[in-house]
Amino acid sequence: MVDVKRWLHRAGKRRVTLGLVMASGALVLSILIQTRQTDVSSAPVETEPVDPLATDFFVMNNVEIREDLLEQLTIHGVEFWINEDDSVGFYVRDTREVDRIANEAINVWITSQ
Repeated sequence: MVDVKRWLHRAGKRRVTLGLVMASGALVLSILIQTRQTDVSSAPVETEPVDPLATDFFVMNNVEIREDLLEQLTIHGVEFWINEDDSVGFYVRDTREVDRIANEAINVWITSQ
């Protein structure tokens, strides 16, 4: 004989699990659709030429990451300087390289923790 309470309890769990799977699948699908929509560009993006002397800066309070970042900037030939407020200045033309090196330094630090 079938224990009705046990069967209903298991059926309820299956419904919840199935509902969660369907909800998470719908979420993933909506993210993929949004990503595809944002990746499609109908016109090329025009940017203004960057002033070769334009500067920017960043602040890195974590001493380990800062030391590694400054070392990597030197190795990769990125010109930088330390501002009076202890921020690190650099030329805007090097922003992509600075971002890449900073992300790499942060990832190295995170994986070492």
